[in-house]
Amino acid sequence: MILRPRLPRLAAAASLFVAGVAALAPLARAQTAKAHGEPSGPPAAAPEPPAASPAAPEPPAASPAAPGSPADEALARAKELFQKGNELRKIGDHQRALELYLSSRQLVASVPNTLNAAYCLEQLGRYDEALELYEVLLTELRAELGDAERRGVASTITRLRARIGNVVVSSNVDGLVLIDGRPRGRLPLAGPIRLLPGDHTLRVLKDGWRTFERILSVRVAATLSVDAKLEPLASTGRLRIEDDRLVGADLYVDGALIGQLPWEGALAPGPHFYSVRKADLGSAPREVSVIAGQVAVATVEAGPLGQELRVVARPLTADLTINGVPVGKGQWRGALPLGRHTFEAHEPGYFPRTMRSTVDRTTTGEFVLPLAIDEAHPRWGRKIGVFWLEALVGHASASSLHSGAELSCDRYRCSSGSPPAGVLAGLRGSYEFPVGAAIELTAGYLHLQAGLERSVETSFAAPGGGPDRLPVTYAMRDELQMAGVTVMVGGSYRHGLFSWLDVGAALGLGVVLAETRDEVTGTASDATRTVRVAVHNGGLPVRSAAPFAMPELRLRLKLGRLSASAGVGVGFFLVDGPPHETGDTYVVGGRCDEASPTVDCAPGKKVVFEERAHGTFTMLFPNLAVGYRF
Repeated sequence: MILRPRLPRLAAAASLFVAGVAALAPLARAQTAKAHGEPSGPPAAAPEPPAASPAAPEPPAASPAAPGSPADEALARAKELFQKGNELRKIGDHQRALELYLSSRQLVASVPNTLNAAYCLEQLGRYDEALELYEVLLTELRAELGDAERRGVASTITRLRARIGNVVVSSNVDGLVLIDGRPRGRLPLAGPIRLLPGDHTLRVLKDGWRTFERILSVRVAATLSVDAKLEPLASTGRLRIEDDRLVGADLYVDGALIGQLPWEGALAPGPHFYSVRKADLGSAPREVSVIAGQVAVATVEAGPLGQELRVVARPLTADLTINGVPVGKGQWRGALPLGRHTFEAHEPGYFPRTMRSTVDRTTTGEFVLPLAIDEAHPRWGRKIGVFWLEALVGHASASSLHSGAELSCDRYRCSSGSPPAGVLAGLRGSYEFPVGAAIELTAGYLHLQAGLERSVETSFAAPGGGPDRLPVTYAMRDELQMAGVTVMVGGSYRHGLFSWLDVGAALGLGVVLAETRDEVTGTASDATRTVRVAVHNGGLPVRSAAPFAMPELRLRLKLGRLSASAGVGVGFFLVDGPPHETGDTYVVGGRCDEASPTVDCAPGKKVVFEERAHGTFTMLFPNLAVGYRF
């Protein structure tokens, strides 16, 4: 309760407080002079606007108030709270400083504690609440301000009004108005309620009437009018809450302060939530069910409280629970006992959100629970599905293409080689149904390359028809390539682990419009000489359609409309490819001396004749993809 002392006592209170605020130094001198009956005189210069950061010198020493009337005790306590608030403000702890300044105002409202509370609210971004206190300075405390101070406060008020919106609330009852869980007055209100731009939760409560609730969208410098029509309750039940340890504690029911313990009153039938607070002790919200025509008795579990917090759901239409207790829609404001707490938000059409946090004596600010949209929910209409477009790239590899060159190692000596490897890149379009299943079409390009070195020993007949055969060793180098446009159709299924992460599997059937070639080079050697050889039609491509099947496992991270995926696929190529059109292997540039024949005299020979381009093989395909949802 705010005490309104007579002007002389207010002047005395101000003279004790003002030393803590350098921004009010001229005012402090005026108040001190006024308290001692001296002429204050005009200030030497106009002070900075109250929104400027006030310095906080130590307040002057003052003798403790002598025991006397309750007003003297309240004044001493208000001064003590003000000094503690200054100490916290000096170290930048505006939240806790604000609480002390407001407590000081509740005992004795003065210019210094009102100004400092307004300053802290402005630093915390609570411009609407700061504006209310600055206006108090120009109305209820105007007599304590000099002309310069009034001009500074008026300038700050003008600046803040340009940053907020207004709500005018009317009703058919004289109910209590709560916005975002904070009481803003009892109807009828003297003027509009100032609010920050954005969405807010408005509630109007009155005993015996059904609570009015609405989400407001407030715009800067605009005034919104709301006519809160409450309906009378056809029946009521009663609730009784008492606890010998907490006599006199404030009782909050459904977020509104309705009295002190012990308490008994009428409420609408159904579930309600309540909490109590007495100084630094209090309880978390608890649920009680009121039955028409009956008296429900509730218990209290109180403990040390932390600082005031806000729990906010996005959107504000979401149902909010604290430790499993429903506390209404959108947001809740209050203090919680020290310890571990669980906050949850639920809204049809959104994925639920849970947050667990430990509250200690330093915990301040707000807990925000943003909800992600569940695209598959019927709330968003009879949507059949959504279309995704993804760009993917991956490393393609195999142990072997099972080509004729590779299979020849059972009769050739294969000395070295590199297994097939390459890249598969493309675009994947999918139409995903609400159940998680999707149909897919992928178009891309595949390129595989492998190397092989092999040799074979053979002989040829000596020129001139001699009886002897001359030995020769062919050493061949094969560069195998398989490349072409890839098209695949298939289906997939994804299961959501979280709103932002799902796992899935896919199966596709595709074909590679492949162009396969074997660039064959080599040499022929005998005991004395090595010459280069060429293969007829070596490197000439052959074309074919290579069908394959590819199962795949995937993990997808969803970032709004964007996604990032990782997958591992295994491609099974199902049929053999065509043979290469390679012919004889012959010596290049050699000169044969029939009298003394060497490898230069070797005739054309079918060393790598018409080998198969590829066989049935298995390809491993780890890949990454980025996508966009339309």
